[in-house]
Amino acid sequence: MFDSIQRVSFLQCLLKRIVATLVLLLMSGCAALTTHPQPLTSQQRFQHWLPAEALASAPVQGSVVVRWNDYAVPFVTAEYDDDLPFALGLVHGHLRWGQMELLRHVAQGRVSALGGPISMLKTLDHGLRMLDLCASGEASWQTMLPESRRWLERFASGINFYIDQQLATNSPLPAELRSLSIEPAPFTRSDLMCINRLVAADLSWAVYLRYLKRAEEPGWQQAFNDMLKRRNSNSATFENPDDPALATLIRQLSKSGSNSLVVSGSKSASGAAMIASDPHVGLSLPNFWLLAGWRSPSYQAVGMMIPAVPIIGVGRNRDIAWGGTNMRGISSHLVDVSQLAPEQIQTLRHSIERRAWWDTSVDIRQTPHGPILTDLNYFEPSQQPFTVALDWVGRHGSDEIGAFLQVARAANWQQFRQAFSGYRVSAMNMLYADREGNIGLVPAYGQPILKDPSKTLQLVKSSDNTIQTVLSPTQLPNPFNPAAGFIASANNKPFANPQIPFGYAFAANDRYDRLVQWMQADEPVSVALLKTLQQDTFSASAHALKTDWLARSGDLQHELVEQLSSWDGRFQHDSLGALAFHRIMTVAWLDYQATHPQHEVAKDHWKAALQQWFAELSAQQWQQRLPQWLDEYDDIVRQQDEIQQWGDWLTQPQRPLLGAIPWLGRRYRLPAYPASGGNDTLNKSGHAITLEPQTVNYGASSRHISDLSSLDTNWFVLHGGQDGWLMSEHLADQTELWRLGDYMQLPLSDDGVEKAYRRYRWQLTPPDSQ
Repeated sequence: MFDSIQRVSFLQCLLKRIVATLVLLLMSGCAALTTHPQPLTSQQRFQHWLPAEALASAPVQGSVVVRWNDYAVPFVTAEYDDDLPFALGLVHGHLRWGQMELLRHVAQGRVSALGGPISMLKTLDHGLRMLDLCASGEASWQTMLPESRRWLERFASGINFYIDQQLATNSPLPAELRSLSIEPAPFTRSDLMCINRLVAADLSWAVYLRYLKRAEEPGWQQAFNDMLKRRNSNSATFENPDDPALATLIRQLSKSGSNSLVVSGSKSASGAAMIASDPHVGLSLPNFWLLAGWRSPSYQAVGMMIPAVPIIGVGRNRDIAWGGTNMRGISSHLVDVSQLAPEQIQTLRHSIERRAWWDTSVDIRQTPHGPILTDLNYFEPSQQPFTVALDWVGRHGSDEIGAFLQVARAANWQQFRQAFSGYRVSAMNMLYADREGNIGLVPAYGQPILKDPSKTLQLVKSSDNTIQTVLSPTQLPNPFNPAAGFIASANNKPFANPQIPFGYAFAANDRYDRLVQWMQADEPVSVALLKTLQQDTFSASAHALKTDWLARSGDLQHELVEQLSSWDGRFQHDSLGALAFHRIMTVAWLDYQATHPQHEVAKDHWKAALQQWFAELSAQQWQQRLPQWLDEYDDIVRQQDEIQQWGDWLTQPQRPLLGAIPWLGRRYRLPAYPASGGNDTLNKSGHAITLEPQTVNYGASSRHISDLSSLDTNWFVLHGGQDGWLMSEHLADQTELWRLGDYMQLPLSDDGVEKAYRRYRWQLTPPDSQ
């Protein structure tokens, strides 16, 4: 069996590499042959890149100072509130112009304009045009408060001021623009709203795409029911075949994972509340996040921002701290529109530009319930049993930017909670801590309520059971100061038995249960303990499964037994046992799949499926299978004799998109390193369930810890670095900190800021003050 599996795996891998090579070569085009990256020192990037005379012409009302620390993290001090978003836009432009341009193309469904005539890219653009994130952004713009609109407009002005200065001085363009032949263009407020809606995507879309596709084959309903059944076995925070490219992209470019923990003053060593958050997203260079500090008359905060998104999503101010995890809440419903009258369906033709090729077009059918999702050519029309529209709460507009601006100014629980009253998408568990020792959770989620809520978990709703209203976060349970003294969240169910289900499926229990285990110890919680927690690579489910396997195998004499017996359940990069466990369990998993062709099990629940299967196998059946498993295990060990440890099999690459181009991209690549962690460990390193060596492309991307007893006890680190310029020394200068489990301190006090941010200094002054 292993030989056939290996051949199929090899062919699949080869095909993927061929497609990737063609796509990336088209994306690079001839420009890649002539583009040579320009290495820049830190001093060149931050002292000479934007000359003082340019900064002196900035359209600001008062003095603005941008201080940079040794890792290129800025702290912006503005004399007037209105100048703060302008300076933040300037910073985003300097650090992430190339990355923001790619996000703009993706959000607008213009990936083919970069990649060329590839069918997969056309399908991706078609799906993105269906979602129409830009129309959703425009609807949100109409709902935003004047202060939110002004903030976004000033942020855009700061980005465009930076771009104008670079063009005026003939400065080199970012490698992304040069290699992909992208003409520089200003960022409009519509562009930014479109990107903001991209990062607010609904993870339910991945569920819908997966199961609508499976509906083309027999047995799909059982598979869907199995998924719903598994959701009920997951832990709750409070008692009360391969995915399509669009689904993968949504997960990679949204806040789709994460751990977050808040600890009350009664459990902390300092007596003040504490927070520890580490978001999980797609991993690439530059990072999905960037770090920044702010201060103006109304603001004083530090934390993580998303490029082109003008708010702090994870961080703290003088009085409170906040973090979050994706709830995986249902923000969309599929509606059967097969019986709609023709006049209720409008067909819109979209032209899709394709790089180095003729343009093409796609038709999108719009209904009162949203676009018809099953028109996507990912589906097979002759086999697809449904004609369904996608009704997304986000298409009606909401003010998430305003919500987080209020959070950044909040001084207490009431203000924090109220800040989310207008928030709708994407569904997040937002955790709260304050310097008085209080903690809380707000389900930042606009929950759509159907006419018949009992049908919420049906895959497709009838056209007479549509969304009637949307509950705001303040209408949902808002737990505050629970008796346990902590709140943990790891994409698990936020509440055990809500009246109306929040989601189709949640993360497996491991990460949440591990957080609870850490917090139930008697030791007072300190910053040092939280740092250790964020490095944790223990998997309780893996340890239990290997214990079960060893018990069933009896007195077996094999090197595998020795490695598993001594393995402590931790996926450390230098572990022999972690690799042995993965190999033997993957062999068993492939056997399970071969013998259960009609039993669909989500890959993130494969250990639970194996444990149940092991229990069902009789002793005789076990003894029949065991020699076969061991033979296949021995085969893979022999054929991969250079792979001895977990980090030999699972490596963490350090490369941007351009670094994936064969041969040409090597100029952008940084050395890969052995990865620690697994799919369900707190220190998450996502990988496939396969025997082939893997690279991590999804997992922990950034870390934050704050002890609110002091303005300065704030610790942050990014995987990679802060600067998006592909040959900057700050592109990946935090990687060593990351690997060592170390952090940088980002203080908030006046003295702390003065001492920590002293590497470089930008001074912006009103033109009329010269």
